[in-house]
Amino acid sequence: MVSLKLKRKEYLSLLTVLEIADWVLHAYKVEEPAETRPFRDLEQKLLSMATAFGCEDLVEYDPEFGRFFTTRDFEDSSQAMALIEEFEGDAFWDQLSERLVERDLLRQLGEDAFMHLGPEERDRLEEPYRRLYAEEFVNHGVDRLEVLDQDYVGGGSRKSRLS
Repeated sequence: MVSLKLKRKEYLSLLTVLEIADWVLHAYKVEEPAETRPFRDLEQKLLSMATAFGCEDLVEYDPEFGRFFTTRDFEDSSQAMALIEEFEGDAFWDQLSERLVERDLLRQLGEDAFMHLGPEERDRLEEPYRRLYAEEFVNHGVDRLEVLDQDYVGGGSRKSRLS
C-alpha cells in the first residue's frame, strides 16, 4: 500500500477536481451509471478524509443517502462551478459551430462526397464555415438563429406546434 501525503491546500484542490469530475460524470444523468461506481467510491473515500485535513465544514455525511457531500460553504469558496461554467460555455459554442459547419458542408457536397473527404481537404472546406459561425456567434450570440419551418406565428391564427 502506498501512502499519499497532502497538505490542506492540496486536499482543497483535490475536492475541486472531484467536484468537476462528478459534474462531468453525473450532472446530466437521471441515474448514476454503473460504470462510474469506481469513481464514486474513490470520491467517497477522499471526502471521508475531510476532518483529517481540517475541512469538516466543507464536507458532510448524509445518513439518508449514506454518503458524503460537499457543503454550501465549499461550493461558495470553490472554483469548481466557475470552471465548469466556463468549460460548458466554450463546449456549447464549439459544438454548435462544428455541427452547423458539418451540416452546411454536407448540404454543399452531398453525403457521398462528404464521406470520401480526407482530413486535410475536409478541414480546408470547413474553414470558411468556421470563420462565418465564429464571427456570427461573437457578434450576435444565438439572437439570429431561427428554426425556419416552425408553423408558428406569435398570437396569429395558425396553430403552433410549440404550444
